[in-house]
This record gives sequence, structure tokens and C-alpha cells, in this order.
Amino acid sequence: MKTVFVLIANRGRGKSCALGIGIAGIINELRKIKNRVRVLVTAPKLSNVQSFMDLLIKSLESLGLKYKSIKKRRFILEVKGERFSVEYWEPIDIPKMKADIVVVDEAAGLQVPMLLKIWKAHRRIMFSSTIHGYEGAGRGFSVRFLSLIRSDSSTKLFEYEMKEPIRYAENDPIEKWQFDTLLLDAEPEKLDEEDYKAIVEGKLIYAKPDLETWFSEKGEDKLRAFFGIYVLAHYRNEPDDLGRMADAPHHTIRAIMTPSGKIVCSLQLAEEGPISEDFIYDLLKGGRIPGNIIPDRVLKHVRIREFGKTVGWRIVRIATHPDVMGRGIGSFALKQVIAEAAERGYDWVGAGFGVTEKLLRFWLKNGFISVHMSPDRNPVSGEFTVLVIYPLNTTVRRIVNIANREFKIKLLNSLHDTYRGLETDVALTILKSGETIDAGYTPKLDAIRWDRLRIYAYGPMTFEAVCDVMFEVAKAYFISYPFFKVKLSSIEQHIMVSRVLQAKSWDEVASEIGKRSSFVMSKLKEIAGRVAKEYSGTVEPSGVSLRNVNVKL
Repeated sequence: MKTVFVLIANRGRGKSCALGIGIAGIINELRKIKNRVRVLVTAPKLSNVQSFMDLLIKSLESLGLKYKSIKKRRFILEVKGERFSVEYWEPIDIPKMKADIVVVDEAAGLQVPMLLKIWKAHRRIMFSSTIHGYEGAGRGFSVRFLSLIRSDSSTKLFEYEMKEPIRYAENDPIEKWQFDTLLLDAEPEKLDEEDYKAIVEGKLIYAKPDLETWFSEKGEDKLRAFFGIYVLAHYRNEPDDLGRMADAPHHTIRAIMTPSGKIVCSLQLAEEGPISEDFIYDLLKGGRIPGNIIPDRVLKHVRIREFGKTVGWRIVRIATHPDVMGRGIGSFALKQVIAEAAERGYDWVGAGFGVTEKLLRFWLKNGFISVHMSPDRNPVSGEFTVLVIYPLNTTVRRIVNIANREFKIKLLNSLHDTYRGLETDVALTILKSGETIDAGYTPKLDAIRWDRLRIYAYGPMTFEAVCDVMFEVAKAYFISYPFFKVKLSSIEQHIMVSRVLQAKSWDEVASEIGKRSSFVMSKLKEIAGRVAKEYSGTVEPSGVSLRNVNVKL
């Protein structure tokens, strides 16, 4: 049975401090029955847990427990004493570690997949979350995540809300001023039946807000409604976001509204490019230029200089009203942005995001093409970042198609290493998207390797003895997809990526597809036999004559 404690509050209620005090008391009690107590603490940033650490230390002193604190720069990273330790780790590390208790502070700042990984990996977990604030109100946390653990019969859940402020008196006007000025309690507008009907019928309006009005008393309600959608999305917001919306010259705000004027989608766009010739060569040699994320990544990883001369819109944020997600509003918004970008004479529209299969399919469905993926997971979200581009002219389309093919070749050759931990469904979606790399590509096997494949399919030889041959078969399949002569089902494609290209264990692959390891083993042999018959004419192993051997080093 898992035990989960959830603490929620508005800003300034002392939830992090309360957790620090509580953990000190729990450590004191657990030391009576355990030889050593280990507590792991995580949050979007190390700075988020400093109030927790400060009150932990004060409480340990009150309990007479000696301790030593370890700092990283000016921040407390770890507090340890005799037979106990309280350690901060980035969210991405927590699911892989063991602990007596895990504390997740500012949980709404983490995306739901990461919260689920932490929940599944540990038995005793404490979550704290701000309801309204720049840490992210996190509708994903309060609705999706909490709903899942509430319905889980193997989880004992305790929920508590702190209401009384400690920074201010109850109903203090200064706190109200702070919430009003920084839009800390911004909420989306309430939708009625007419709004829902308009959405179903596709009667939506692409709005170009007058920010002079929005940032005035007259238009403040619209600004709050627009920003409230961000607050309830997974985004971590900052006061600077309002400043950029107000007057950053290269940032543009757009909204999708119903005929009644209700905002159902909020967008923030940034103009990027062109890059001067000197900066292009600097970027190609590893330099940096602020505010041009897509040109920077394309130049560094695709290496085609001409892209630096292009201009486009990067979609910084796109968020749909939480009550009407999944109803085509995001796709409608992208179509309007693309149309306006074309009218402005831009060369492309692009975006970068923490990749999940569902999100990637959304962008691909709307005509965007994947061109790059970060080599490391984001330490907070635990996701790889993918870059997608929608080309608006033939030159950029050519560059993007080249980039997509190069990206897929790179992915194929890196799945056993850099992207070994990438979700297999994401890898499959990328490899099967865009133009075919080489429709005529066939497995590059000599006579000996073909006969090794046949003896594997025939029976006696194990996969481990022919993994090099099967790697070439899998590579050929995705290079020539969908023109490879042997057609594979979705589950067979998954096995080829997960077991052959990513080198995951039999048990890992079996768990992913909900089958037994024996099923995976027999399925690979079956695939080998079909490939051997189609490309070499037979499944019967026969050995190789010396005159047919031509080994090149």
C-alpha cells in the first residue's frame, strides 16, 4: 500500500515550511525503528526548496539532532546527520532512486508524466502545490494527477489545504494588490452552452488583441482570462511573461475566441531571424545568439547556412482552455497562425516542446515536420525536447525535408545509446513521419550474414548471436519505410525498435507491449524468416561457398 500526503495552498501560507517541520519530526520517529533514514526532496528548481531546508534545520535543532548542511553555491543541497539524510535531487533522478520518503515541492510545476513516474516508483510520498501563483497552478496536477491517485485502490491518500496566510493578515490589502497586479489568481472565463455549441460547430474567431486596451482598466478582464489559461496549463509563469506580452518588440499575442468573446486558446509568438552572416558562422562554430532558438538549433545541428537568412514565428506558448481541450481548437489556432505568417511573408512557423507521443502527433497532424531532438532529457519534465517546423516556401521546405531525413538517420543510429531511454512510441512516430529516407534501400548483408539470419529464423541460433544482422534489418526497414517489402504490424514495429534498435531487455519489451518474453522472442524469429524469404529467396540455411565470400575491411 502506498501512502501519499498532499498539501495545497495559495502563496504565502507556509506549505514548504510546514513540510520541513514535518519531515524533521518523521525522521526523529523513524530513527527509533530504522538504522538509517533517507529522504529525497525534489522541485522544479533547487531554489524552490530553500524554505523547506531552512525550517528542517530549525526543527532538527529544536529536537536536539545534530546535522551538517551541504551547499551548492548559496543554496542548501543536503542536510545530513547521524543515521539520516535529506537530499535534493532533480525530478528526473527521483524515480531511479530509493528512499524512505520522497517530498515533491511545487508539484504543479512538474508535468503529469513525471509526477506519475515518481508516484509509481516510491511507497511514501509527500506532494505540495501552490493553487495560484507563478509556480503554476497546474490543472494537470489538481485534475489529472490527483484524480488518478484518488481512484487507485492501492494508494492511501491524505489531502490538506492551508488557508491562513503567514506573510500577511487575513484579507490584507497588500496581498490582494499583489495577486491583482501579477495576475496570480487569473482564471479562464466560464463557458456556457452557446460557447460549447460554437466550438462544436467550428465557429471560432482568430483575435489580434489590442494590448493597449488589455493592459488598461477597460480591458483587464480579457488579459486575466488570457493569462488564466496559461496559469492552469503546465507552464511555469514568471512576472517577466507579462512584461514580454506588454512590450517585447518581437513577441506577438494571439487568441482564439468564441462568438461571445470568450477566450478558449492563448498563444504567444516570437519572431526569429534573420541572422547576419557573421553570426551564422559564429553559430556554426558553436557560438550563441539570444532570442533565436530555432535558427540556432537548425544551424548547429542541420548545418545548412541558408536557414540563417530566413525569418519565422516560433510558437512560444499555445494553451487551450482546460474545459474544452481535445476539440480541435489547437489545430484551428495553428492554421490561423500559419496563414498570418504567410501573409507577413515569413518563411516558416516552428515550435519546440517536451515530447510525448500524443503531443508529437498533434504537431505532425497539423503539417509540422520534426527536425531535431535534444540529446538529453529536461531535468524537470523528464522529456526530450523536439523541434518541429512548418515550411512556408519551397526553399525552406527543401531544407526541412533534408533536416527531417538527417534527423531520422541520426535517431536510427543513436537509439542504442543517446536515445536508448526514449519512449519507443515516440521513436516510432518520428521514424514513420516525413518523407522516406531511401525507398530503394535493402538490408546490406553479405552471403554469410544472410545465412546467419536464416539459421536464426530456422531455430537453433539465438537473437544475441545475430543482433548485428537484425540491427541492419531493422535499420533497412525504417530507412525504406513504408516501401520495405516485408510489412510489419504495429506491435512488430515496436519490437524492432525497442529490442533491436534500443537494445532493451526481453522483459522490458514484453512489459511495454503487454506480452510474455517468449512472445517477443518468437516474433523476432518470425520476422527474420519473412525477411530472409523475401530478400534472399529462402528460409533454409545452407552454409556459404567460398567463392561467394567477398569480405571487405
